[in-house]
Amino acid sequence: MLVTTLEGYAVKALIYLAKKKDNRATIREISKENNISFSYILRICSMLRGNGLLDSVRGRSGGYILTRKPADISLYEIIQAVGRETVEIKCNYGKRKDIPCISTNCLALHPWEKTKSEVDKLFKSISLKNLMEDKK
Repeated sequence: MLVTTLEGYAVKALIYLAKKKDNRATIREISKENNISFSYILRICSMLRGNGLLDSVRGRSGGYILTRKPADISLYEIIQAVGRETVEIKCNYGKRKDIPCISTNCLALHPWEKTKSEVDKLFKSISLKNLMEDKK
């Protein structure tokens, strides 16, 4: 498992919004307060909005707002929303023509799939509210 800045910044932005009294902030504010490039956080918030975790509000007091309570948003959903998997299983077999990949007979695949299943279960149990409370 590799946690990239994409997932890290998505979590950081959502924690920031969750801690705000009205759960609302502009992209410029999120960018400035979290030291994240404006264009990068704009792209991330757009992904989160497209996957139903954020909504945008137009107007003078506009910005991005959480669509649900922090307790109802899981770490798993956040990672999925930015287009990633918790554990990416990549295999060299199948890339070489002389070594066919037959996943049903692969001895290595099952343990990795089991690991992914356990990590997914763990990440589904961790809410944005939990993440907020851990950050002290």
